[in-house]
Amino acid sequence: MRGKTVLISGGNSGIGAAAAQALAERGARLVLACRDLGKAERVRDGIATRSGKEDIHVLPLDLASFASIRELAASVQQRFERLDVLINNAGLFPAQKIVTEEGFEAQFGINPLGHFLLTQLLLDLLRASAPARVINVTSMLHRFGSIDFASFRGET
Repeated sequence: MRGKTVLISGGNSGIGAAAAQALAERGARLVLACRDLGKAERVRDGIATRSGKEDIHVLPLDLASFASIRELAASVQQRFERLDVLINNAGLFPAQKIVTEEGFEAQFGINPLGHFLLTQLLLDLLRASAPARVINVTSMLHRFGSIDFASFRGET
């Protein structure tokens, strides 16, 4: 992974943090795109200590806000000449109904919609870095529910 740039949404916990650690150990430049910057910086420092890799960047990303997603994409395009791997990892499964800034039920607005927008905004940089990859992390919870296509904003 030397010379490769990898962006991980939600790289400050769980699978995202574990992937970040493994990729840093293999020499990748990391971009941890996270909502909780304090936690992300602590994770970055731990990864740097354990891997000896210092090329780890923390950038703000709130997938519940299309404006935040657009700001992150613009920042990545300005700061990095390439993006070899985009790992769409962050997600949530709220116990109660909450909505995004755009009025979507949060689980739908963040998990697929937020990552779809992020991927679309970074697609030119990914293509320019070919052969690049997009990895979408998900769970098996889809087996236990269904989508009400008449209620994308969670009205019902």
